[in-house]
This record gives sequence, C-alpha cells and structure tokens, in this order.
Amino acid sequence: MKTLYIMQKEIRESILTPKGFLWYILTSIILSVLSYLFLTNRELSLLDQGTMLYMIMNFITALGVLMGLVFGSDAFAGEIERGTLEALFLSPVNRMEIAAGKLGAVLTNWGIIFAVSLPYLFIVGKGGQNLLMGILYLGILGTLLSIIFSAFSMGLSARIKSMKNSLIISFFVFLLAGSPVFISAALRRTWFGRILDLVNPFADAVNTFDSVVIDSQGFSYQIGRVAIICVYTLLCIWFLKRSAVKLEM
Repeated sequence: MKTLYIMQKEIRESILTPKGFLWYILTSIILSVLSYLFLTNRELSLLDQGTMLYMIMNFITALGVLMGLVFGSDAFAGEIERGTLEALFLSPVNRMEIAAGKLGAVLTNWGIIFAVSLPYLFIVGKGGQNLLMGILYLGILGTLLSIIFSAFSMGLSARIKSMKNSLIISFFVFLLAGSPVFISAALRRTWFGRILDLVNPFADAVNTFDSVVIDSQGFSYQIGRVAIICVYTLLCIWFLKRSAVKLEM
C-alpha cells in the first residue's frame, strides 16, 4: 500500500501534469507524421508492412526508454534539489518502497505511451501477418527495457544526487545503447557490431523485432536475446535497490 501511495504521488506530480501531457501530445504528433510519411511518401510507401511496422516499433521503444531516463534522473536527485526528499524520508515509507513506487510510475508512463501508439501500429501494420505478434513483443520487451533504463537512471540519480549529471550520463548510455539503430548493416556484421548486438539489451530488442516481424521466426529464435534482456532487468533492479538503500541526505 505504501508503494502504491508513492506511485500515485509520482503519477500526479510527473505524469498527470501539463508537462506530462505534453510528452503524450508530442508522441501522437510524431507518430502521426511518421505514419503519414510511411503511407503517402512515394519511396517509403514502397516498403512492405513488416518493414514499416518494424521501424515504427523501434521508434516507440526508443521514445519509451528516453522518457524513462528523464523521469528516472529526476527520481531522487530532483527531490534533493527541490528540497522535498527529507520530507519523503520522514514519512512512514522505507527507501525501497519509495524506489518501487517511483519505478511503478515510470512503467505507468510507458504503458500510456504504448496505449497511445497502438492505433498507429494497427494503421501502419494493417495487413501484415505478424502485426499482433509484433505488438505482443513490443509490449513485453518495451516494458523490460523501460525497467532497465529507468532503474539504471534512478540508481544514478540516487548516487550522484545531481539531476543534470545523472541525465547527461543517462543520455550517453542511451546513445550507446541506441547505436545499432543508426549504424549500417555492414558495420553490424563486423566483430565489433556482433559484440555490441550481443551485450546491448536495446540491440537485442531491435533484433528480436526484426526476427519476429520481418523474418517471421518463432520464440525459439528469440530465447537467447530475451534471456539477456531479462538478466539486464534483474541487474538494474539490483543496482536501484543498492543505490536507494545507501542514499543519504
């Protein structure tokens, strides 16, 4: 119940605000523009539904991760800078309940982004044979990635105690993690690209989307990548737990 209280507090203060709604409005606008380009642009419209669905899934995942990093960086460092963390610590809630509540609010944010994106996924992927399976994998892996990056960012926020610095480091990690989306296919086939794909949870999710949506491969092909993502999830939750427990005023 205490964790739920913290979660509700974070949702009211971070998500159900004009600033929070602005994220969702921008998400809708960007997805609308992308969908329009996919369906009307002469070159892009030549892509099959699977490729278009795969590309927009990558964007939605990156957007969810990015928002998680922003909210995560504010989780503890923002409370310290606003002078509200002491009052939170004096309430009958322990540090792990505070961390769990804040993480729950971030996942709520991802859930809203996912819900907002559903109509666009159906529009772009209409007629594609792997649409529903792609949406299922996006929901599951997107949730795990949100936990990974937001928990990491929250842990940094607790240790560094500076929202600006934790946000800078989080963005740098985000750029490294998102690099497989931007580098060429030829580079990804090199030894460096293969290692990056193997140890990078974001790359594992992107490759899974490719395998499921474009190549129509079953779950047996995804087990290794999904297992790596799950390991990262557990490690980042552990990192957040250790950081929250050690946090001092």
